Amino acid sequence: MSAKCLSSAALIVTSNSAQWIEQTLASILGQEHQPDGIVVIDDNSTDATRSIVHAVLGGRASVYRATSRADDVTTRIAHNFHQGIRACLKYDVVVLGDHDDLWYPTRVRHQVGQLAMQPEMAMVASDGTLINARNESLHGTLRATFPVHDGWNRERPAEQMRYTVRHSIATGGASALRPASFADLPIPAGWLHDRWWSLVATARRAMLIDAELVIDYRVIETQEVGLGRGRQDDSRLKRVTSVVTAGPEVIGKLRDLHGRLRPLATDDAIVESLSWARLLNALR
Repeated sequence: MSAKCLSSAALIVTSNSAQWIEQTLASILGQEHQPDGIVVIDDNSTDATRSIVHAVLGGRASVYRATSRADDVTTRIAHNFHQGIRACLKYDVVVLGDHDDLWYPTRVRHQVGQLAMQPEMAMVASDGTLINARNESLHGTLRATFPVHDGWNRERPAEQMRYTVRHSIATGGASALRPASFADLPIPAGWLHDRWWSLVATARRAMLIDAELVIDYRVIETQEVGLGRGRQDDSRLKRVTSVVTAGPEVIGKLRDLHGRLRPLATDDAIVESLSWARLLNALR
């Protein structure tokens, strides 16, 4: 089955994005397989972001003002993307994008095609190269920053879940998903959208890790949520120390995994992996 069989939308969340948004939108308009719609959620920009969006896209885009009032940046960004996929429910697939990244011309065709060929998958996380503010290569990739081994897609469900609990496996700007699978599931406070959605997809045995390079991911100092190393490189001592120093936050996230994610699991082994005993053991 090809990408033509599924309808698709590009979803961009913006916030004072005037410096970058025109380049990002140009890369979307340059897709070999054009999305059927473009949805922009603007988080109360005070610069020229909205006027640039309208000038570049004209009537092609549906532009909404963000409704989140969360003070926490992480929670607010997650709310904005959740608002976006709810606005895209009439489409089969949503291709997610940050306001400062550049999409490869083959991105939409490739990611929509991946989900078309594998209807049991709800989310696909691809790779991207890293660039700086001047569009110069930083000689790195997203997957090198957040490593996921080549055999992840063939792992047993419980092993996939265990790895995903401990590590970030998806970068939202390089991911695509089926909005109907996530739109009715609120994202708990303190979680980024890509982190929570990848956990949900893994719990449902519907997460696909893809090696294709689909974006140039911009790394700049002013990013509200920038590129970190997740917990892939953390030693056991560092993980235990982080639990002690950030106790309430960690315990809250464990409650989310046990209380909100576990009921979504579609495999008994995954249910067991999200028990209190297994979750606490995963922190070691």
